[in-house]
Amino acid sequence: MSSTFNPAALGRAEPSHAASPGEPSALPLPVVRRESPRAASGRPRLWPILSRLRSLALGLVLVGGGLAAGAVLQARGILPFPSGETVAPAAPLPAASGEEAAAVFGLGRLLPDGFVVTVAPPFGAGDARVARLLVAEGERVEQGQPLAELDNRPQLLAALASAEAAVHLREAELARQRVSVAASRTETRAALERAEVAAATARRELERSQELLARGHVTRATHDDAGARSQAADREVESARATLGRYTADAPDAQADIAVALRNLDAARASLGLAQADLARSMVPAPAGGVVLDIHVRPGERPGERGILDMGDIDKMMAEIEIYQSRIGAVETGDAVEITGEAFSGTIAGTVQQIGWDVGRQTATGADPAARTDARVIKVYVAIDPADIARVRRFTNLQVTARIETGEGT
Repeated sequence: MSSTFNPAALGRAEPSHAASPGEPSALPLPVVRRESPRAASGRPRLWPILSRLRSLALGLVLVGGGLAAGAVLQARGILPFPSGETVAPAAPLPAASGEEAAAVFGLGRLLPDGFVVTVAPPFGAGDARVARLLVAEGERVEQGQPLAELDNRPQLLAALASAEAAVHLREAELARQRVSVAASRTETRAALERAEVAAATARRELERSQELLARGHVTRATHDDAGARSQAADREVESARATLGRYTADAPDAQADIAVALRNLDAARASLGLAQADLARSMVPAPAGGVVLDIHVRPGERPGERGILDMGDIDKMMAEIEIYQSRIGAVETGDAVEITGEAFSGTIAGTVQQIGWDVGRQTATGADPAARTDARVIKVYVAIDPADIARVRRFTNLQVTARIETGEGT
């Protein structure tokens, strides 16, 4: 019997077996290579698809780039459109007007004329606290007016009383010395007169003894005694004169005892002056006239770095404007300024009064979070027009925007 070909057998390999007797031998079937399921799953079946997609995307990018380049060239008039028309180049953006180009802008703040004065405790106050506040916010004060009282005042008052008592004591000592000197001068003058009378009497006795000795009426010993008494009387006169010299100086207060008393009185008066100065430091005076803007401490608190209060002369106002260093060259003294702010309507006028000498970091910034905060600026001080001061006198440290008219556009 002839063998037939079975297509289903191509996918598998049949084991070989011996033909039965009397039958012809079967033809060997082809053996197809087998692969395990793991090996089949490891082959990247999606790789051809991905390759086609990448080629397609690259082609689209190239085509799009060519179309865009052509559109740009056509827009610039380099390449004609398919219809043969050309498009003129786009007109440039209009430049800033001469008025805007001649202006310099900057942020700043309003300040009293002469700046804000921070009143601190007097020198030597130490750890003294505020006992009483003598002014309120918004109150107008004059120069030298007491603003606050410190709690060291009672101790300083006691020290002042002690110094005053010491002065009175030294004054009494001086008066006593003057009376004593006057009395001593009188006594010494009387003693000198007595000594001079005694010396004169001793000299006459000596002369008489000399005559008697020449006549032989007295002995040498008697004569020698008369001479000794005369010399002693002369010494008493000299001593009285020297004592009287202590109390008969050219100026009455030049006498030694009185001079010492005067120097003691001067020292006591110096101590009194020191006590008075210490007492003055228990009060905080106004350094200048103005208005109290803000109070930083309350009774019982020790003043810190911010001081006791801020004050300023708001009858004259100015603006401190920060100008970029690249634009400061266009600003000159006398330039007109327009200032705007959120706390008042319209604008206020001013004039550039002074241009700073120091380049510093910007401190006045706008609300834009992307605004530069490390820019280098120079401060320009603007005097506010007196007619506009009444509108802004209450707005110390208000942030404003300034527009400075410069001469660049002329």
